[in-house]
Amino acid sequence: MKIKTKVALMAITFMVVLTAVIAVVGYKLYHDSVKESYVTYAETVLEYAYRASEEYAFGDMIASREMPEGYEEFRSELNEIKDSSRIEYLYAIYFEDINDIHSLHYAINAKTKEELSTGAPLSEIYSYMGRPCEEGSFEDDTLTIFQQAVRSGMRENGTLDGNSSEYGHMLNGYRVIFDSEDQAVGLICVEIDINRINIDLHHYLRTLVLIAAVLTALVAFVYLINTDRYLTGPIVKLTQSSDSFVRKMQNNADPEELDFEDVTMPAGSSGELRLLADNVKSLADGVSTYMTNLKTVTAEKERIGAELSLATRIQAAMLPHVFPPFPDRTEFDVFASMDPAKEVGGDFYDFFLIDEDHLCMVMADVSGKGIPAALFMMVCKIILQSVAMLGRSPGEILNKTNEAICSNNEAQMFVTVWLGILEISTGKLTAANAGHEYPVLKKPDGRFELLKDKHGLVIGAMDGAKYREYELSLHPGEKIFLYTDGVPEATDAENRLFGTERMLAALNEDADGTPEQILKNVRRHVDAFVRDAEQFDDLTMLCLDYRGNGKKGD
Repeated sequence: MKIKTKVALMAITFMVVLTAVIAVVGYKLYHDSVKESYVTYAETVLEYAYRASEEYAFGDMIASREMPEGYEEFRSELNEIKDSSRIEYLYAIYFEDINDIHSLHYAINAKTKEELSTGAPLSEIYSYMGRPCEEGSFEDDTLTIFQQAVRSGMRENGTLDGNSSEYGHMLNGYRVIFDSEDQAVGLICVEIDINRINIDLHHYLRTLVLIAAVLTALVAFVYLINTDRYLTGPIVKLTQSSDSFVRKMQNNADPEELDFEDVTMPAGSSGELRLLADNVKSLADGVSTYMTNLKTVTAEKERIGAELSLATRIQAAMLPHVFPPFPDRTEFDVFASMDPAKEVGGDFYDFFLIDEDHLCMVMADVSGKGIPAALFMMVCKIILQSVAMLGRSPGEILNKTNEAICSNNEAQMFVTVWLGILEISTGKLTAANAGHEYPVLKKPDGRFELLKDKHGLVIGAMDGAKYREYELSLHPGEKIFLYTDGVPEATDAENRLFGTERMLAALNEDADGTPEQILKNVRRHVDAFVRDAEQFDDLTMLCLDYRGNGKKGD
């Protein structure tokens, strides 16, 4: 929606709201004022009628239920009062039984000359007012108020108003009549038709709405003219200059060519619009400078990105990545994976045949992440494999590797390593642990369980450290699962750890599956736990299924 349209709608909305407020307030004030004048008028007429009733001792006439000569004179007095005033009814009433509101009778009923000329009937003492009123109606409530006024002997004037199906909107004024013994015997009442108030109010509202509509149209017109001249016009010119600047950027113009054209503002333009134009010009100058710097930074980032991509491919190529790795060997099946937290990582796994009967397996985790950890990881991997190929035992391999790392470790990095050598023909597994996670074993027809082996010091922490070996005997059908701390320490958005218990549950979901299926189960459970949280550490896993001299599937 255009600004001009919005401004016009806002002006119209404002005028409508203002008109509504004025109408409501005016309606209330006018209604109350007119209503008060009607009440005052009713009380004035009532006062004249009451004085006449006292002059003619009308209270005694009601008490005795008689019509002496003074009755007709009193009737004539009331007729003159009604004839000279603007009221609908002037009458006196009493209750035959004060406890029954429907026992109401007329004592007298004033008529105008016009009404008398039409032969309107006269209501006299003992005449019944009419049918009983419906319980809960306005008439019924009015009779109850009259009854309470007579019972209490109320001395002052009373007024009430309301709508009835027979008489419409009426204002009723009443006063209690007393006899010579000061007993309340009835009431004298005045009724004024106040429906004309609503007629006057409707006329007032129609006039107000008409004036408001004319003023609203005039205000909206003036708003639109001034908005176009002092607001939308300058903004359009500012937008055109901005669009030209953006098109140059989209066409990959040189930063030196990105010059924001000066915006021609109309005469008298100042304040916020001038400030906006100056700020946009300043922003364009800043964008030009930023584009110059960005061009340099982007080129450097692309170079670093290309090098990181190459480093990722080199690191992946350094690890065994073709599966099955030994398709002609049926004595075992092995599968491994490594997912770095960044482009390159510090975790690594390795497995290789030292000779036809010995398989070496390595799971390691270098301190730190990123490129430094990746470089340190490649050094450690090469040293471990080189020493292992010399036919050394696991403990000796870790000892020699520690010596080599400590001899030139200015960065003071370290690596945790689990290394085992499996004698394929017998199932004897000789292993050593340099501060790495516990391995997980699965017995035939059993479940995966942690093997809490003895840990040595991490490699690279102290020169001269010695590492102990231990032996296991693997039987056909047993599996061993190796991993780095990135698996149990995987963290979700609420900083909860995946944990060892969840890892074991994932392993045992399909404990008899192939190594590849087992690793996929674990990764699926980790992903489901972590969800959208950022991967904090490298995830590296290896699983070996020892089959002995049997064949695949046995």
